Amino acid sequence: MEQRDDAGREAGTPSGFPKNRIEALTDGIFAFAMTLLVLSLDVPAGLRDPSDTAIVTMLANLVPDLFHYFLAFFILASFWVAHHAQVNRLRHIDRTYLWINITALMFVTLVPFSVSLVGDYPGEIFAAIAFETNLLLLGLLFAVQWRYAVHEHRLIHPDTDLGRGKLRVMVVPAVSLIAILLALAGWTWSTATYALIPLVMRFLPPGR
Repeated sequence: MEQRDDAGREAGTPSGFPKNRIEALTDGIFAFAMTLLVLSLDVPAGLRDPSDTAIVTMLANLVPDLFHYFLAFFILASFWVAHHAQVNRLRHIDRTYLWINITALMFVTLVPFSVSLVGDYPGEIFAAIAFETNLLLLGLLFAVQWRYAVHEHRLIHPDTDLGRGKLRVMVVPAVSLIAILLALAGWTWSTATYALIPLVMRFLPPGR
């Protein structure tokens, strides 16, 4: 007969909370936030001149919105993939990790708003900074979450390679900081800096 402790766990299993519920919550919030991004594409209800030229002009006016939609969608997708990889290396979670994750999810749900803001005001520095600060805080929280988990193998499997991911988790915060500085310098398309992320990831040393 299997022995169980006071919390109902099988003997020999690690202490802490199981991972399945935080995975379900995180998956649901990411899916909801990524779906809400499409609402930032504000298509006019009707055109006075429904000609091909008018439609092309309308689509051209949506280019900033479309750019920030695709940008935010793939950044959120990258965060979700990173979170999936993180959780896969955890033995269990504790209350601190849980609250760091919940705080990060708060900024995930804020992304559709900041995308809509920067899309509606593409030439405004404050709108760009609001979007970039959103991603900066989100990236920092995911980095803190991973550092907390790996400290002295607190939550991760003993055979986990601690060098893996140390640089990657800081890419989005670093790019966000550069984008904010460019916005403060007056560059209205500072958000285009995020297009460098795939290139930076590609040239990072293996296993880092």
